[in-house]
Amino acid sequence: MSALRPALLEWDADRIVRILVAGVSVFLAVRVTDGVLVGLGAAVLFTVAFNCLWEIATRIGGRFRAAS
Repeated sequence: MSALRPALLEWDADRIVRILVAGVSVFLAVRVTDGVLVGLGAAVLFTVAFNCLWEIATRIGGRFRAAS
């Protein structure tokens, strides 16, 4: 249990964004689709798209911080 406790308490921006992306992706997939398999596929596509946007944003932010 001692190894699990620090992992649960270390909340950084990446972990929070990944949880939010997963939630928003599932919400959008349920709202947009009717079937289970189509909804699962839509949730995966939304997750990939939002994750790519987050990666691009963090790389651009890192470049701006490095240039300053």
